[in-house]
Amino acid sequence: MASYVVLTPPDGSDKDERAVLIRDGFSFWALIFQIFWLLWNRLWLAAAIIFFVSAALSVATAQWTSWSGVFTVAGLLVALFIALEGNGWRILKLQGRGWLMRGVIEAPNHATAEEIFFSSDVGPTGTAERPPAPQPVFGKGPAERTQPVSGPALGLLDYENRG
Repeated sequence: MASYVVLTPPDGSDKDERAVLIRDGFSFWALIFQIFWLLWNRLWLAAAIIFFVSAALSVATAQWTSWSGVFTVAGLLVALFIALEGNGWRILKLQGRGWLMRGVIEAPNHATAEEIFFSSDVGPTGTAERPPAPQPVFGKGPAERTQPVSGPALGLLDYENRG
């Protein structure tokens, strides 16, 4: 099953027909056609950066033929990185424009994900609507907890709320 992130326009409702469902994860077409895939999805800055990285790797391969294997592997790693992170960049681009993430749907394909999202009795998580789970409270002892503690924490230690 694939996961699809549901994004709606800033002026839209929860079930807006302009909603966009983006598959979260690996993109085969981004692996094969990196720059064209980035341009098709209007990721202009990423496309320009990848163009210059690819050009630099080509020049380096021509200049240092004994290192051509290393530069070839580097080019393949760049392509793999784009295939793994490209859809995440699409999501970040839309969120930067004010689009709201309404949920994540697990479905076998895009059409099924749309059916799940637009059905009236099922929420954007792909299941019946439930109240959110309670969040754990960290920091002070059980008798002193009056409100949830928030703030930066590193690992298991909460540096903000040492009490």
